Amino acid sequence: AVFRSAVFSAVSGSMGQCSISSCQRDVDVSNELMPEKPRVDKVGAPVEDVAFTALATTVVASGSLPLNLVPELASKRELSLHEVLASEHDETMRAAGCAPGEALATDPLSQARVLVRELRTHEAAAILQSSATEGSPDAEFQASVQLQLSCLGMALERLARHPGLSKSADSSSSAAGVSSTPEQLLGVYVPSSPSSARSTSSAASSGTQGTAGSLKRDTLDISFDLDDQGRRVEALLEFFPDGSASIEWSASELPVPLAYIQCLIHEVDLLGSIAPFIVTSGCLQQFSSNAADRLVRIVSQPPIPFVSGMEAVAQRFGFDLLETPWAGLCMVECAPEWAQVGDAVPSWRGVARPPPYQTGLRQVEVKTVVALGCPCGQNGELTTIFFSGKGDLKVPRRLLPNWLIRNLVTLMGKFIYQRTIEIVAKFDTSEHGKRLRNADASSFYSTLNKRIAKFVEARPASRL
Repeated sequence: AVFRSAVFSAVSGSMGQCSISSCQRDVDVSNELMPEKPRVDKVGAPVEDVAFTALATTVVASGSLPLNLVPELASKRELSLHEVLASEHDETMRAAGCAPGEALATDPLSQARVLVRELRTHEAAAILQSSATEGSPDAEFQASVQLQLSCLGMALERLARHPGLSKSADSSSSAAGVSSTPEQLLGVYVPSSPSSARSTSSAASSGTQGTAGSLKRDTLDISFDLDDQGRRVEALLEFFPDGSASIEWSASELPVPLAYIQCLIHEVDLLGSIAPFIVTSGCLQQFSSNAADRLVRIVSQPPIPFVSGMEAVAQRFGFDLLETPWAGLCMVECAPEWAQVGDAVPSWRGVARPPPYQTGLRQVEVKTVVALGCPCGQNGELTTIFFSGKGDLKVPRRLLPNWLIRNLVTLMGKFIYQRTIEIVAKFDTSEHGKRLRNADASSFYSTLNKRIAKFVEARPASRL
């Protein structure tokens, strides 16, 4: 009954933006206006060179770059302002979906669009919220942001109860590079940290604790080794009287970089090359807010008695929470709310509900699935995964004895882990590697890679 969650869990666990302030490439461009290259010592350092400041003012006045971004142009490399501005502006415009050389708008709505494209929806919402008096933003865009915030808020509240996360996440809030945003964003509650989410959840559940405590819980612990190096999966499954089931698991310090994990998860149509029992998987609709905003379908055929196959259609979102106390990349899946008007086919966000892939499949309703990938290791070469998911699997509990569930989850976890290690070993020549380098996806992946690199560099050694 937990096959849908287990497959997605194992994929996330075994596998697992183009920042304005990043400027890490060697550039050798002559500067005719300023033969002697003024230097910026470190990120955020005041610029004392008069010529540098004068040229910066000229560039800002021309509309090429917002004034508030100039202090962030610092680099460890010794670059002239022309070199920094050219490289940073072009990369920022690519991240925003614009052609290099175009003017980068400085209004809050445009800045929010760039942040959403970079999966930093919570930061975009904070900008829209703080600038609400300056004019009404695009209604469709704000509705998209609020939808993502709603899914993120519910997912983080669920993830905060994960026993593994409570042991490691809260101490990250005091680390370097961690920022905070309001917990009420555009009228939606989005917990800023695991401790905040747990506090809210405890207060909300205090009134029903007595009733819940009187019921006997149907739980199943599953733990197994992934390899002979001590890497393990610790999982807890729970079945509920209404027929739904949940799974929470964690796997620490997996030898797969987070950037690769993101690629393995994002390329959903390649899931069959990693996970067993997959009949087909793919993206049904790519929405325009960012590359992670998509409607996906996964059809599987696990060896469950009297079950011919299972189909799940889910809305998927991605969020960059690296510079928050959550300290990772977060992927969320939730159930589309199909709405029907008259005799029309039910739709979600303007997309008609697809017919079943084939007759006889059990339709799995994904209620909430969230995975948090946190880079670790000295150079961020390892990843720790926290996963929590709940869904209505439409399979009677009596058809799922504990021994079958334990064997299925263990088999899938080990299989996916080994397949992932094989792909990572030859990643550059794999189909995943080819797509990561694809021109159409390069801005999405390169932006995430740079954000991860910035996060790893800013983290204290004790947190790696």
